[in-house]
Amino acid sequence: MPDDPIHFVRGRPLKLLHGPQDDDSDFLPRSQAPNIPLPKPAGGGGGGGVEHHVRVQYQDGGEQTQLTVHQYNFMHDDDVNLPANALAAVEPLIAGLNSDAMATIEQLAADANAQIPVNWQMPQTDGGATDFVISHDAAWAERGGTPDAHSVTPGYYVNGELQERPSEPTPPAEPEKLPDTGDGIGQWATLGGNFGINAALIVDIGEGARTMVVMGDYFKTNAIFQTNTTVDHDHISVSGGNQEPSAANAQDVATNIADFAQNPSLYTGFAAHAAGPNWSVDVVDGDYYSVHAVAQVNYLSDNDVLTQVSSSSHYNLVGGHNEQGNLALVLDGSIEYDLIIIKGGYHGLNVIFQNNILLDNDKIVMSADGADPSQSASSGDNSLANEAGIANYGGDTFDELPGNLALIEGLLAAGMTSLDPELAGALIGHGGPLKVLYITGNYYDINAVWQTNITSDVDVMYQLQNQPLADLMALDPDGAVTQSATTGGNRLHNDAAIVDVNPDATYVKGQIYTDSILVQANLVPTEDHAVNADTNALVTELIAFVDDHPHDTASPPPAAIANSAQADPMASVLH
Repeated sequence: MPDDPIHFVRGRPLKLLHGPQDDDSDFLPRSQAPNIPLPKPAGGGGGGGVEHHVRVQYQDGGEQTQLTVHQYNFMHDDDVNLPANALAAVEPLIAGLNSDAMATIEQLAADANAQIPVNWQMPQTDGGATDFVISHDAAWAERGGTPDAHSVTPGYYVNGELQERPSEPTPPAEPEKLPDTGDGIGQWATLGGNFGINAALIVDIGEGARTMVVMGDYFKTNAIFQTNTTVDHDHISVSGGNQEPSAANAQDVATNIADFAQNPSLYTGFAAHAAGPNWSVDVVDGDYYSVHAVAQVNYLSDNDVLTQVSSSSHYNLVGGHNEQGNLALVLDGSIEYDLIIIKGGYHGLNVIFQNNILLDNDKIVMSADGADPSQSASSGDNSLANEAGIANYGGDTFDELPGNLALIEGLLAAGMTSLDPELAGALIGHGGPLKVLYITGNYYDINAVWQTNITSDVDVMYQLQNQPLADLMALDPDGAVTQSATTGGNRLHNDAAIVDVNPDATYVKGQIYTDSILVQANLVPTEDHAVNADTNALVTELIAFVDDHPHDTASPPPAAIANSAQADPMASVLH
């Protein structure tokens, strides 16, 4: 397995786990009803031939999967770097900031969820996904197979635009590195720089038979829903230095990538073999389930309230640079059967939901008293990215149910243990006993992934550089005093891939319904007045306290304050 398992599917084609059959087997191109003569021994001279039949053995079998994986990371890193006697004055304001930031996050989450069609809301479990598919497919049939309102042509989409698929995979997401601040005199504040990633790969092989027979209707939907929400209102003021300050506000980047890939069947180029005279039938009495549900969440509250006051030291303050990650790798099933027969309907769904939400409002005041520092401030440079791929192998060849396959289904349904050998010519085997899965009910083939990153990174800081000691500066007359503040630089990334191995040929007695659905949205809300009011009030108090207590702030000890947000912050933000 490569270091980046998500790109396993994108980097190379998926192949059968075993090699091709012997070269002396004739290859027969697939027709509507494959007809491979069953080898028969010649009759004895004068004594007549021996009658041969296909022998059928039945047993209970058919391994099923109903899997739910939940991976949650919750982190509160709300730093307060203040003198102890300053905390009492600003503690109510800090509590108000945390509360309003949480309320804003909830509203941003509601706005993001509103981008997802109401009829696509479902519980994040295998049971919830199954119930959704049942109602979704029933409604689909009732409207006569009309495509979804967000139906698209399969292909490679970037922010809603169909594009050529790149030859190289997207570089993996990596956290920001802390800057090298050297060892000079001054102040360096690095805020933000948080990194959250969800990565999930589902490889579903169980339906990779040569032939599937569906006596009811056939439904297959591939769907991707992606949203990025960014609120980044930074206010940085610089004063006190005689040099021209350097200010940079890098652009935030939000990207949605969705790839619907249809690949050839795994059997392409492989020799075809007769079904053979011995059939082994695994019988599932009722519905069959191959359901995988993976939900991943990273939630980070990194609201920092800080003062940084110094004169003759190298003061490096880091707030943020937290890292969160979830990785799920689901490899399910194997190619067990040559033939799958479904008495009811086939219900297939591959769906990926991805959401990134970032609140990054910063209020920074930089000031110098008596010093002439080189002052620089930078903000923005946040990156939000969703990348989702659904790769189907085979499953795009459909035919009406021919009479010989309908006859085989009826005989197996009746439990016949001996069949006419001519019927074997309707099927393709692998050279050994024909393995059959017979399901008396419906087949539910579902792969669902939910990925969410939520980061609240609201920073309030007052930075004051006082005049360094003359004796210290005399040691390095050409040495410069530096005052630097960097905010933003958060990285939120979701990466998901579903690899769905399907039958080489599918014969359907009922109706066939297929669709690909895509929703991509990058949201930039403008209303966050409550959070801005909190940051303005806080920085005013910090400046007033430092100016009134110059001797109490030379070496500020950190102080802690409890976050007043609700105990279950995700309860109201996950659909």
